[in-house]
Amino acid sequence: MFYIRADIIKGMNENLFELFGDVFVTDFSITGDDYKKIIDLGEYGQFETYSLFPGIVLAFIDINLQNHEKIYVEEKISSRLLMINHCLDGRYAYSVGDNEIIYFGKGDLCINVYDMTKTCSDFPLEFYNGLEIFIDVDMANDYVKQYIPDFDLIEFYEILKKSHGYVLLRSNNKIDHVIGELYHVDNRIKLSYFKLKCLELLLFFSITNFDVHENISLTKQQVKIVDDVKNELINDLESKITIDELADNYGISKTTLKNCFKKVHGKPIFKWRKEYKLEYACKLIEEGSYTISDISKMVGYSSPSKFTRAFKEYIGCTPSEYKKIDFVFLVYLLSF
Repeated sequence: MFYIRADIIKGMNENLFELFGDVFVTDFSITGDDYKKIIDLGEYGQFETYSLFPGIVLAFIDINLQNHEKIYVEEKISSRLLMINHCLDGRYAYSVGDNEIIYFGKGDLCINVYDMTKTCSDFPLEFYNGLEIFIDVDMANDYVKQYIPDFDLIEFYEILKKSHGYVLLRSNNKIDHVIGELYHVDNRIKLSYFKLKCLELLLFFSITNFDVHENISLTKQQVKIVDDVKNELINDLESKITIDELADNYGISKTTLKNCFKKVHGKPIFKWRKEYKLEYACKLIEEGSYTISDISKMVGYSSPSKFTRAFKEYIGCTPSEYKKIDFVFLVYLLSF
């Protein structure tokens, strides 16, 4: 079913792999064969890529970073490149035009035109796991038409380009059915299975109405306000500031602030802050320099008992139990 001439297989999609040299700032290495390559970003993670058809590369992404500018740089390319992103975990963002930013998170699927949405502007959770399909529409169109005659990649690309340059589909059962199974595949059938699922995804696009375009983007000013609010909330964990006070301080309505913050970080503002406090408390416990009582005050709890209750609810054990677990693990490491 997926026969491709041997002369095409050799060096297939080298033009797409050359693009990584245009968009990566950090040092990286590429190893592998004509079908599978690993793009190693060192401390920042890796891309595990598979050439599915001429003009189509599937990449599994696993990266950890605080500043995307350490990895990526804007670079205009000559190819008409379509990108399909699915988020398994973390959060990711694209700049659209001069003043729009879209965020997507766990389970979401984003289809975009590279030249209109090419810069990832943020990784709010400082990590990202997912997959991305790179499609050079001019190269891939004839091959895709062999299997889906009524679907034209170039036409799809141009329609997307004339509208907003992207479509964002929020997590749903259909997406999970088409995409979710890609993350757990027996090595013996990976390449053939990936090809089938890629075609299934494009077939799904061919019958999907993308005309409905909800207002999901934020302005750069709104993103800056969210970033400033986040910094204020984490710089003084003991403060008891309210949503009303934050909205007044930044000249934004309470509803808009709550909506914008959730779009960026994926959670309501004070749920996010509570979890940040408790995760920071874990780090303080691991350091071993403070008592549980001291830590409870440092992360803004009025009493150790309230802190212990919240910690157990979120982490699954009490702070004292967590401290013992960490100590046992340290002893285990030192035994080697």
